[in-house]
Amino acid sequence: MSRTRAQDAILEILRNTDGEWTGKAKLCKAFYFAHLYYANERPGLLTDWASARMPQGPGIDNSDKLFGDLVGEGCLTVEPAHEGPYPEYRYRLTEKGRDAGRPPEDARSAIEDAAVFCLPRSAAELSGITHERSRSWIEGKDGDVLNIYIDTIPDDEYER
Repeated sequence: MSRTRAQDAILEILRNTDGEWTGKAKLCKAFYFAHLYYANERPGLLTDWASARMPQGPGIDNSDKLFGDLVGEGCLTVEPAHEGPYPEYRYRLTEKGRDAGRPPEDARSAIEDAAVFCLPRSAAELSGITHERSRSWIEGKDGDVLNIYIDTIPDDEYER
């Protein structure tokens, strides 16, 4: 099985955080923001994996498949963890995942920008940002596949 660009993006997010990430919602936000950073710098798509409207903001559509395939390939482990008293998931690169193929340089730059933006923030803070600023999330309904690229258009241009 060959990895998809979406799988490579997830692995690259983890490479930018010393191989570990705690929090599924927060990881989904990093994936979303990586797409926006990429779109702001060049035409085209970072990946063709859909984002969906989730109650906490834009998320990865069918994320269980995306993460499950990486686990099945031996590139990622997912384990239960706690964020304070709350159950959460911890995502860790395996040795195979550390050495797996990498996205193109321009994609790595966008992914790094997203990881740097998301890592110091809580999932709640990132959700607050998307609830306030993500036009695709604001206009959608839970479960909708989002056209996140409208989130990169300035308000005055979008309204025209």
